[in-house]
Amino acid sequence: MVSTWFIGAFASAIGISIGGGLAWMMKSIKRNFSFIYSICAGLIIGLLFLEMIPESIELGGWIILFVGILIGILIFQYIHKMFDKITIITDSHQKDMFIRSGVLLTISIAIHNFPVGVALGSTLGTDLGNSILTTLVLHNIPEGIIIFTPLFLAGFGLFTWLLFTVLISVPIAVGSFVGQYLGAGVPILLALIINIAVTVIFMVAVKEIFGEAIKHSSIIKSLLFGVLGFVVIYLYLTFLI
Repeated sequence: MVSTWFIGAFASAIGISIGGGLAWMMKSIKRNFSFIYSICAGLIIGLLFLEMIPESIELGGWIILFVGILIGILIFQYIHKMFDKITIITDSHQKDMFIRSGVLLTISIAIHNFPVGVALGSTLGTDLGNSILTTLVLHNIPEGIIIFTPLFLAGFGLFTWLLFTVLISVPIAVGSFVGQYLGAGVPILLALIINIAVTVIFMVAVKEIFGEAIKHSSIIKSLLFGVLGFVVIYLYLTFLI
């Protein structure tokens, strides 16, 4: 019998890889990256408000949501200060921004994937577990898009695609292993982890991605494309998941 952790990691890798493939196709319009970034910001915010936040509220309630938001903001500020002290040597500020956004999103989504893995590991083999597994693949496609778009725009290629796919899938594997042997654990703790990750992702979307899009385009255009991204993720989650 194939181990639960392997099934979870493999499902996550499939979704992330598909999203990375779509991001690779979009990099051809690099000159208009403000359009891509506005769309990505809309996709991210759509994922947060339509999928991740309701999921965390169901697990831990509103109080844990607000506690997670507070901790997430503090963590984002700390990570942001750390990045300001790190010199990323590229030939342009634009590439620096792409790299920072991609790395921050990868860290945040990897954190979020751990409790998802726990839920999968504790339910795999049941109808709920099979549903979570299917959702995991489809859910990771837009996550792959938003992670790899800035990295590909910065000039990274196949090796980065493979490396970051592994980095994002490992927390799913670890979480699945924990969930398989220890069960769902404490829902409030899982909700707190999700809320922290959601907050960091939101801060990256607004400050790093949407803010950069506005600098290179008008706020009206950026908002319109952002809304378009939100609508796309709404339709995706409504009709495919």
